[in-house]
Amino acid sequence: MKDPLVHIVDDDEDLREAVLDTLHSAGLAAQGFATARAALARLDPEWPGVIVSDIRMPGMDGMDFLRAARELAPDVPFVLITGHGDVQTAIAAMKAGAFDFIEKPARPEYLVGIVRRALEMRRLQIENSALRDMLEGGGPLRARLIGRSRAMREVRRAVLAVAPLDVDVLLIGETGTGKETAARAIHDISPRAEAPFEAVNCGALSEGGWAQAMEGARGHLKRAGEGTLFLDALESLAEPLQPRLLALLERRAGEGPRVLATLKGEPARLIAEGRLRADLYYRINVAQIVLPPLAERENDIFQLLEHFIREAAARHELKLPEVTPEALRRLRAHDWPGNVRELRNVAEKMVIGLPLALAPRPSDGPAPIDGEEGYEVAMARFERALLRHALMQAGGRKGAAAESLGIPRKRLYLRLKALGMG
Repeated sequence: MKDPLVHIVDDDEDLREAVLDTLHSAGLAAQGFATARAALARLDPEWPGVIVSDIRMPGMDGMDFLRAARELAPDVPFVLITGHGDVQTAIAAMKAGAFDFIEKPARPEYLVGIVRRALEMRRLQIENSALRDMLEGGGPLRARLIGRSRAMREVRRAVLAVAPLDVDVLLIGETGTGKETAARAIHDISPRAEAPFEAVNCGALSEGGWAQAMEGARGHLKRAGEGTLFLDALESLAEPLQPRLLALLERRAGEGPRVLATLKGEPARLIAEGRLRADLYYRINVAQIVLPPLAERENDIFQLLEHFIREAAARHELKLPEVTPEALRRLRAHDWPGNVRELRNVAEKMVIGLPLALAPRPSDGPAPIDGEEGYEVAMARFERALLRHALMQAGGRKGAAAESLGIPRKRLYLRLKALGMG
């Protein structure tokens, strides 16, 4: 039998069994209790069910049971069974928070109707509560897409917005920014969550093995089923295979898996370099989420560092390491070319006692002088991040990026060239 969603509480065994028979005949899973205290001991605030209780019972009566249940699980609907004509008790019960009351003897269809309405209200309560937690507090996303910065709040909002929609999503960001983490979050809170999440390394697909790997009986497409097909590093897919992927996407015709794909780099640049076909990009770019570099995430580094240190310490069963002010200063000044993945590795080294070694970002020019960034280096880093963000938000369209920045298109081209981004 299914887990009971209705608890029937009545000290009269014959009446209790009669109510249980009525509910079971209506296809409702129910369980009986002879005393209110026995039912109260089983009550859980997260339980998705309904209580139906007689009002006149020895020990704890129905009204006391109602008040105790409301304190322990205020959202669980409570239905009282009252004696004929006991109007004052029924009014008191409703004021105390009862969902409804039933007069003895109750017609079976009337009893079942009230229980079904209470169960439907409980279902809606749980769904609305889960949605509210996601929208207001980030819900489970806060533990996966960690960060209080404005950039990460925008990412979480975008994930919540696209997850329930049946559209393909392109996730763009540097190495280590958490693109796969975001993709798995989209899958896990989508209607396809119970179906497979099939990850594909696009760089590992070959021309000769394409048919078997992608469309064979045990290929990625079959394994994904009606779930999610995750195409990682789309820009690494060999150019001759990109038309075949495009054709595969076109053939879905509303059936098969949803596609989530990642790009490492600016789409316009990848297209210009011949690493990404424009038609494939426009086909898969229905919805777009940009994962920000760690260097652009304000003080998220310290929240992430604490999370990764605690995670690594628990995994290795080691004590939490001491993080000195000098180490924090170095971490704050670092540019994080490997982004969140690099920070995770740094936290791992700190836990197991290895020295703190931070590699500079190769494209950022000369090393800092005397431990501090020079003015020109800092300004170039800031401008490069600004232009990268504008291009990603514009989907790689330089004209749109220039417009969003409020500068002429020619000036944008010149600055991209000067910074080695054109």
